[in-house]
Amino acid sequence: MLYARHITVTANTAEATLERTQFKVSKGFIYRAWINFPAGCAGLVKLRILHEGHPILPINKDAYINFDNYIFEVPLYFELKDEPYLITVEAWNEDEVYNHTIDLNLLVLPRAFVLPVGAGEGLIQALHSLIIKRSGE
Repeated sequence: MLYARHITVTANTAEATLERTQFKVSKGFIYRAWINFPAGCAGLVKLRILHEGHPILPINKDAYINFDNYIFEVPLYFELKDEPYLITVEAWNEDEVYNHTIDLNLLVLPRAFVLPVGAGEGLIQALHSLIIKRSGE
């Protein structure tokens, strides 16, 4: 399932008074994220994504993501095992004048659709070595 949120962050919001947005997703793996920082953010809008207080993006608890006129796309492999499947976005805006809206998209796939990380490469290498052995015999 693809989840999309428009998150408007009020002007002149400090990290100490950051704004939290929560939304529910389905059980599975957060497989990919897209975060759109539109032109004008100028690196002043900062955010992080958490699940039950644990950081998903970025992985460091005290870090944040910020860009300007950029869609930040990142592959993930974060399993949501236990309810509630709540995602929290913490954001603040150091722009003293303008509110900014960030678009967040999360792709959550069921367990059955997700291969373990590296399984594809390992399978290809195993098949490759099998083919080379067969042809060399």
